[in-house]
Amino acid sequence: MKNKELNDIEARAADWIAERDRQDGRLPLERQAELDAWLRAATAHRVAFLRLDQAWQRADRLRALKGAAPAFTPAPAPRPSGWAWVARSPVRHAAAGLSLATLALVLGLNFAKPAQTQNYATERGQRESVMLTDGSKLTLNTATQLRTEVTPQARQVWLEHGEAFFDIAHDAKRPFVVHAGKQTVTVLGTKFSLYRDGDKLRVAVLEGRVQVQADQNRPAVLTRADTALADAGNLLLTKLSPQQLTASLGWLQGKLVFNEVSLAEAARQFNRYGRKQLVIKDDAASRILIGGVFDAANVEAFARLLHAGFGLQVQVHNEEIQISSPAS
Repeated sequence: MKNKELNDIEARAADWIAERDRQDGRLPLERQAELDAWLRAATAHRVAFLRLDQAWQRADRLRALKGAAPAFTPAPAPRPSGWAWVARSPVRHAAAGLSLATLALVLGLNFAKPAQTQNYATERGQRESVMLTDGSKLTLNTATQLRTEVTPQARQVWLEHGEAFFDIAHDAKRPFVVHAGKQTVTVLGTKFSLYRDGDKLRVAVLEGRVQVQADQNRPAVLTRADTALADAGNLLLTKLSPQQLTASLGWLQGKLVFNEVSLAEAARQFNRYGRKQLVIKDDAASRILIGGVFDAANVEAFARLLHAGFGLQVQVHNEEIQISSPAS
């Protein structure tokens, strides 16, 4: 992003802060809605607003400590480009009681702490672990995409699609919030997994407590072995058995754990991982119940077991492994 664009964003952020301060710290509802929309429009907007807001809060505290200090009026001179927002913004009047050097120090301290924003993605069949700056660890499953943003004020993740396991470092002052479409999951410190498929979200809690909110409905609190299925504003809560909880997290070791699931569902799970896709050709075969532990990356071995254990026909056509009932 060019310097002029950054300066324009900072100027706009400063104008919002000035307008809020003129309203005794609270914008009218319609203006607050406009501010919220501007903040959501771009990460750079949120970063600039948080930085400047914190800077002016520090400036207020410093002025309170300095007491009635004489106003400082700098001699007319060209300003560095980094100060362009001060010249165009009403917020500059808030610095009247500070020396230029003190104000520069306050701003410098804030701008030295940029937001830690990162994008992560895994390919089909890939698994990746990442460590965030707050000490939290995220493990991404196959074909997963998410974005993280860690600042001194907040910790947030946007799960675009796929599945991830979250081992969150405890920080009571900064709840960890995961956005998944219209659903949000809020935690302080815990271990849980999320799987997003379009507008559907599945939550499984291994340790601690998480709060799940589906769309505008009332939030629900989940504890160990609880699972939630959220879809189109609906939220279904159930308790997992130890075996079910282990099965839901088998992917962390590259395994698929099935406990009496249909072959159709087993094929759907395998197809998330491999380049070759299982295709079940008839209803009779799709209803067969499957149990066991399987290597998620070895669909060919699974197909051989279907042939040996159930007598199913297996045919390979390019990138498809077609499964069908025995010929009558």
